[in-house]
Amino acid sequence: MYTKSPPGASVKYSHHSLLTLFTFFWGANYILAEVALREMRPISFSASRFAIGGVAMLLLLYFQCRIDSHRTGEPFKFFPTIERGDRIRLLAVALLGATFAPWLGIEGLGLTHGARASLWLALGPAVSAIFGVLLVSEKLGRFGYLGIVLAVIGTIILAMDGLRPDQGYWMGDLLLISALVMIVLELHLIKPLARRYGPVRVVALRTAIGGSLYVLIALPYLAGEPWTGFSFWTWFAILAGGAVGVGVGQWIKVRALRSLGPTRVVIYGNLVPIAAILIAWVALQSNPSIHEIAAGLFIILGAVSIQVLDIMDRGEQARPDDEELSVIASAKQE
Repeated sequence: MYTKSPPGASVKYSHHSLLTLFTFFWGANYILAEVALREMRPISFSASRFAIGGVAMLLLLYFQCRIDSHRTGEPFKFFPTIERGDRIRLLAVALLGATFAPWLGIEGLGLTHGARASLWLALGPAVSAIFGVLLVSEKLGRFGYLGIVLAVIGTIILAMDGLRPDQGYWMGDLLLISALVMIVLELHLIKPLARRYGPVRVVALRTAIGGSLYVLIALPYLAGEPWTGFSFWTWFAILAGGAVGVGVGQWIKVRALRSLGPTRVVIYGNLVPIAAILIAWVALQSNPSIHEIAAGLFIILGAVSIQVLDIMDRGEQARPDDEELSVIASAKQE
């Protein structure tokens, strides 16, 4: 007997389908970057993809702001007017999140490989939780502390693997960890601005300021690249990885967040390293070491414990603007 689907069921199903598709696309982004770096300098590739992805994301956020303004009846204003006392904080956020973090991250990836880079960036929830506890800005329960312990174990395993003479990934690992710390620090610094001016508008302004400076720094390297000689997959990594992976992908995350809730969206995000490892294995015949597999399991379980189990166990609800901010600001990781 046919039964009518409940209201919103088709929308939720479509969001689940899109998140599943983009989980593999975000995982593939790491592998595409690894392929592109065989033909391009790291900063050239990162800046060009960041520019395309940033423009796409700004356009989508612009239309999202217009839609939200129409729905709420509030006056439309895309870039907020930042008060004098907040301008230094905004500049710090822009430099950390949209200039130095992507720069160090891509240099680190160039010295390791894509699947490994995705594992390091999956440590974000654990590092953020540690910052929150030290700054007394977040509370953790038993699963939260368990998640930190699991993530620390995974970090030690991954770091020891990178120090092995036959691997030699320690410098790339160090750069990726530095980029991760900047990402997390930026997220904590941007929260007061997001609550005052709105997460979408603040992230848009941060992206415009920091991204413009990043492209300006990279201009000498961009000018020296043999653009007409790049392969199809390098161009695909730049164009599709930027416009679709960063721009459209983050818009889908925001839409899914409002429809499915943060828990489900977070779970999809934590599956990205697994997707990256599988795609690297199929596309590049890159076999992860037993240490990388073990570290990945600990890190992903730690992230799920902090972001899902701990919140469920304590029965707390995160602030909606914090959830949306976390989703949009995660663009640099994908």
